[in-house]
Amino acid sequence: MENATEYGDARECLQAARASMRQVKKLLSQPSAEAADESAALLRDVEVRLGCVAAILRQNGCKPDAAIRAGVEELQNEVAVLATFFSGADQLLSRWLDAVRSRRGGYTERGQAAPLTLVRKLSVEG
Repeated sequence: MENATEYGDARECLQAARASMRQVKKLLSQPSAEAADESAALLRDVEVRLGCVAAILRQNGCKPDAAIRAGVEELQNEVAVLATFFSGADQLLSRWLDAVRSRRGGYTERGQAAPLTLVRKLSVEG
């Protein structure tokens, strides 16, 4: 974890966290494996920088002003929205994969035998 005194100011940590969050949003609009990996690292950076804000404020023993408090709450809400999004996407993909596996295995999504489909007869002459 980065040292909280590296920045010295909670506002600088908050600005850096916001910049990382903007980059995450930009990467999520261009889906790829590399973007996913980089987004994960940037979200970890946001977490670390928010931790720095908390550490600096605790170290200084002061109550954050309204701007810092609002900035932290805004980032927390954005992270919560992303967490909900990722959770929903994970559930959707898991259910989709289960449905595909069921159909390929000859069963419906409820576990019943899938209806038989007629296949036209082929004749090979040779």
